[in-house]
Amino acid sequence: MAFNTTLWSQLPLEVLEQVLSFLPVPDLCRYCTTCKTWNELINNPSFGVLHVRNRNKHSPFIAIHAIATSFKNGYIDGSQVLCFLDISSKKWYSMKPRDALETSFLFNPRYFKVVAMDGGLVLLKALKGAPKLCHHESGCTQLFVWNPIKDIKINLPCVLKESSYLSPFIDFVVDDIAETFKVFVMNQDWESRLVEIYDSVMKEWKTSSKVEMNNIYIIQSIVFQNILYILCFAFDVNHDMEGHYELWRYNHVADIWERLHFVKGCFVEPNYKNFEWDKQLIVSGGCLFVTFTGVSDNDLFEVHEIDIQSRSTKVLLRWIQKGIFDTDAYLHDKYCDIYVIGFNKSIMLMCNLSRNIVIFDVETKETSFEWPQLPLRKLSGVEKYSLMGKQMDFLLPGTLK
Repeated sequence: MAFNTTLWSQLPLEVLEQVLSFLPVPDLCRYCTTCKTWNELINNPSFGVLHVRNRNKHSPFIAIHAIATSFKNGYIDGSQVLCFLDISSKKWYSMKPRDALETSFLFNPRYFKVVAMDGGLVLLKALKGAPKLCHHESGCTQLFVWNPIKDIKINLPCVLKESSYLSPFIDFVVDDIAETFKVFVMNQDWESRLVEIYDSVMKEWKTSSKVEMNNIYIIQSIVFQNILYILCFAFDVNHDMEGHYELWRYNHVADIWERLHFVKGCFVEPNYKNFEWDKQLIVSGGCLFVTFTGVSDNDLFEVHEIDIQSRSTKVLLRWIQKGIFDTDAYLHDKYCDIYVIGFNKSIMLMCNLSRNIVIFDVETKETSFEWPQLPLRKLSGVEKYSLMGKQMDFLLPGTLK
């Protein structure tokens, strides 16, 4: 006999709360509209805490924020999608503006950019032209934390930029059990580096000690095992555009910088006279990886596993980039950016010209093309996708205020 609505209504509220706490957020968002009692229960902060505790048993999600932009002038049409993939069922969910007349969520993509995600929250950076919320005329970075389920923005105190004209590197870590988060901002400078750290408990920025990094260009940073790792390129002052890759790390608890001395030949050997590489640091299955995507004359794609203990790297995957993604014919003359997301013990590969995704298992070294497409609209001939993603669950309105 079917378990009908009458039987559901006869369940004690404590039993109903326990049953619902094991469901993923997409289902709970739908069930909020079932009745007033369910809506109040799911939006109660105590239920949010229970859900965080029980959701470890859920299938994890991969969240992706996507916007279509123009190749010619970077124009954004205002349409954006926040979608998340149930890894177990291989099913996509999409979040769209609540009001059909709106062109965006709570933030306008012409003035705010998604720079990081973690623990159900999204970190936004204000772009030029965004309304100023501080007294500084220029030279500062404005950041906001957005809860897409609760649909609110938290304004962080602005952080001052150094004189560098380059964009800062920003990392974001959420502890959804302790209901706290940290933001790391590192500005580019040719001689020295420091990190600004925002702690949601203290509600203020803290500045790290300064480390000398002469003639070193920062490529990317990532938080791994509560340590900030920084991939750099060190230029040889005696040879134009030649040098080698370096990996640094910063312990924000002890305020200690360290250069990790890797054995010679690790990472991709750069040759800027013929081509360049796009690099991405990623974490998957408790391990640190770096990917290299060749541009210009070279179209190789490589995945390297970084062994911090032995100070060495190992090539896990080497592909010819062309043909990996099935892009539309009129987009084949455009350069293909590959975006990478680590999840479980695998790596998801996406392309700015295609809705297709590819999964690489870092343990078995097997590649799967049998995953559903991104739930995005088809591109026109002058467009590309701007993508940002992370493996995470979304938070209910009652959690991480």
